[in-house]
Amino acid sequence: MPLLKQRNRIVVFRLSQEEYDSLKAACAAAGGRNVSDYTRSELLACIQSDSIYSVVLRRFGELDRKLADLHELLKGLSARIDSAAPVRAYAVDAFAAGRGRS
Repeated sequence: MPLLKQRNRIVVFRLSQEEYDSLKAACAAAGGRNVSDYTRSELLACIQSDSIYSVVLRRFGELDRKLADLHELLKGLSARIDSAAPVRAYAVDAFAAGRGRS
């Protein structure tokens, strides 16, 4: 198992509340462990990449994963709606039949 390099340097910079909120949202969307790790990995990926192509490729990969997750959520929601549709249709028909008799 490779040894991890000891991280013993600190970099500090200030953000506006809006910038921090945006960074937190990006971290959460990417599934980052915490803002510090996410910021470090994003910054290092940008400066260590051979070209902008690799950064764009990585971002498209993240986007593809997020779209796949969204697709699965929508499929589940659609299935729930489809399974509830006959119950709603029956309730509407029963209500309409009851009104028609009055």
